[in-house]
Amino acid sequence: MGLDKKPTLHDYWTRHPVLHSSFAPKVMVREGFLSILAFLHINDNDSFVPHGQPDYDPIQKIRPFVDYLNAKFKEVYQPQREVCIALLHNTIFKFFSELE
Repeated sequence: MGLDKKPTLHDYWTRHPVLHSSFAPKVMVREGFLSILAFLHINDNDSFVPHGQPDYDPIQKIRPFVDYLNAKFKEVYQPQREVCIALLHNTIFKFFSELE
């Protein structure tokens, strides 16, 4: 689950000093997370492709949701040329200022 890998899901909420995580318990209680995990289904498990197979998609369980969000984001946000140039302009100057 993210960058902080634990042996089991329950270990994200443990109080054991070696496995303690400060992020997960602050965001949500364990039982709430496990309920969401158990009941939220976005994709059909019958079409699940195992890791290592040719059509494997790392986010296949949430792919329909990601595709839906991407489509909506494209509808709502249309970047302008000036925005891209401004971002590129700031990045270039930041890069060159770090070289000095």
